Amino acid sequence: MISLAQAIPEPLAVWSRRLSLFALSMIGVVLVLHRFVQVATPVALNVVAAGFAITALAIVLGVIAAVSIWVRGRSGAGAAAAGVLLGGALWVWPAAYISPYLNLPRINDISTDLVNVPRFGMLSRVRGPGANNANYPGDRFAREQQQAYPDLRAMVVDRPVDEVFDLVDKVVRGRRGLGWKVLTEEQPSLRPPKAGIIEATERTLILGFVDDIVIRVTGTESQSRIDIRSASRFGRHDFGTNASRIRRFMREMQGRLESTTPGAIASRGGVRAGVAKAGDLKRPLARSSEKAAGKNAPSPAPQDARRAPAQKATPRG
Repeated sequence: MISLAQAIPEPLAVWSRRLSLFALSMIGVVLVLHRFVQVATPVALNVVAAGFAITALAIVLGVIAAVSIWVRGRSGAGAAAAGVLLGGALWVWPAAYISPYLNLPRINDISTDLVNVPRFGMLSRVRGPGANNANYPGDRFAREQQQAYPDLRAMVVDRPVDEVFDLVDKVVRGRRGLGWKVLTEEQPSLRPPKAGIIEATERTLILGFVDDIVIRVTGTESQSRIDIRSASRFGRHDFGTNASRIRRFMREMQGRLESTTPGAIASRGGVRAGVAKAGDLKRPLARSSEKAAGKNAPSPAPQDARRAPAQKATPRG
């Protein structure tokens, strides 16, 4: 026989489950809208913060309800458990970022050139209210980047600047590239000397936060330098996202360089053939000798790209 106390449901347990379900639905809807409908990021962040506050309240109510059920013998244990478990499951998501938050520097702007940092042009004008300043933050960011990401340096390529710029453009765009959204592009020039600039954006996979990217290609008819800057449009801590993006670009760029022949890259205007140098005429003979010595010996990959020396100078914004 069920007692009167057991027949009375614990109201806090019911509210714990309701609040957890409401918070989960609210956060899920706003993330979808932010990712695909372009809801303003500050608004989305405020809604997400409110959702986590509601789940925290739901967990507290669920614990209190569980104690009340144990002491008074009321029903509603399932509702209390659902409220606590659903709310706790949501908090697993930010908990995954505790390690990078504690171990990585609290910076959101990464550049391969800390002396002459590439500047945002159009990207500085399209940033909306509440966004971070488009200017490079300065010395503290440069010092912390050098300590945390010493491998992020400019790439120097022994190829003409216009050829390298076309290859960079292919790496950035399209399904076969990184798929970044290009906002503006300026071709490099030798006379007068002018750097090639590509400004693009990329949205993070889950949250859909917009990060800004500028790539600068400088050089001559025989050598080029590639610098890239990636900065979070919102937030003070990027959790290593910008550094990972730059590494991904460098890996993709290195792969494209190794898979293409210097002086013969198919650009948007067609295939541009380079002029053979005297030293290049000896390479086929050398390869023939290697094949005669051993057909199974692997041929080395082209080594026309390398990293620039590490910088220690004070950055200029």
